Amino acid sequence: MKAWAASKLAMVLFTLACLAAEQSPALQDAQSAIDRKDYATALRIVRPLAQSGDPAAQSLLGDMYALGNGVSQSYTESMNWFRKAAAQGFPEAQYHLGTAHLIGQGVAQNNTEALNWLRKAADQGHPDAQSNLGIMYAQGRGVRRNLTEAVGWFRKAAQQGHPVAQGNLGLAYLSGQGVQRNYTEALNWLRKAADQNDPQAQASLASMYDSGQGVAKNPAEAFKWYRKAAEQGVPGAQYNLAFAYANGLGVAKNEAEAVNWFRKAADQGIPEAQANLGVAYAAGIGAAKNPAEAVRWSSMAAQKGISQGQETLRRLAEQGYVPAQNELGLSYEKGWGSLKIDAEAVTWYRRAAEQRLAAAQFNLGRMYAAGRGVRQSDLEAYKWFTLASAQGHQDARKQLAEVAKRLTAEQIAEAKQSVQNSQPR
Repeated sequence: MKAWAASKLAMVLFTLACLAAEQSPALQDAQSAIDRKDYATALRIVRPLAQSGDPAAQSLLGDMYALGNGVSQSYTESMNWFRKAAAQGFPEAQYHLGTAHLIGQGVAQNNTEALNWLRKAADQGHPDAQSNLGIMYAQGRGVRRNLTEAVGWFRKAAQQGHPVAQGNLGLAYLSGQGVQRNYTEALNWLRKAADQNDPQAQASLASMYDSGQGVAKNPAEAFKWYRKAAEQGVPGAQYNLAFAYANGLGVAKNEAEAVNWFRKAADQGIPEAQANLGVAYAAGIGAAKNPAEAVRWSSMAAQKGISQGQETLRRLAEQGYVPAQNELGLSYEKGWGSLKIDAEAVTWYRRAAEQRLAAAQFNLGRMYAAGRGVRQSDLEAYKWFTLASAQGHQDARKQLAEVAKRLTAEQIAEAKQSVQNSQPR
């Protein structure tokens, strides 16, 4: 199974969750009202307290404006209240203000300001801020890249049970970045994060069991964690889950399920999944044969350099499927998944063009006009552009007009006769 590496870093985004531990009894009542969606009651409690300078109330009011709970949604107003609370040293507001600058939500994106406010919150033990600060050091955003410092902040947050930080700490131990490689520690932290349903950690844990990296190979355990991550939309996990179903790795072989998960991964741009989906539709494996879908997915994969995509196009082209012949020509012209061979492109364009596929007629005309893979001939270009234009191909009409400018009246008459001769009788 191809073990897709999980994303190395996952960022804690604008979660907008006020810390109950910081709340007074009045604000706890307001939070309870929010939880039951009684925003009017919450606002009656929160606004006077915020206006009187209570930082926890100001932060909660910032939450309400950010989410549009009981008020008109406004990031600008939200930032105003977060800023007031942050200036008083309230860590939750500092975290929100820092993250807002980090992602450019309600304020201009500014890594320096993000670093400033996240550090203030992190120094007060705010786990989300510690996690995001670790990411800034890992990525070198607003600060010189320092993986050791990143790991330090991930550890602080991880020890507070923060799942994203636990996952990133596990990945650091797995890769040996910022800390000495230690598979036991990697497994420990990834499992903690995975048990809290962190999808990237689940995918990474699956990869360890899949490859036997630091742990005994266990296809069933790998399948279990790939499935959890896949169900949360991790594309690499979706591909590996499909691969497991296709090959019976850790689960009973199920080609229909394989196609289902290949499609999910393909929709997210995983080229190997696109190639496998092309194979499935071409051969009718796990799904009904569908040459059009086979061409579509195989072409996508070929464009990303996956040779299997081009191989499927060739099989379909050799079986006489005309759209595949044209796509195979494109793959040779553009060098998708193979060497760039203009003469081979012309061969396949011609096969499809002679079967009256307008796109192929246009492509063959282009090759004649440019003298690529074939001797340059405006007469032949005119002929193929004319045939494509007759089928409504707009680009062919434009090129036909350009080629006509280079031909004499006699040559145009000759080209038109050639077009007439090529029409089916």
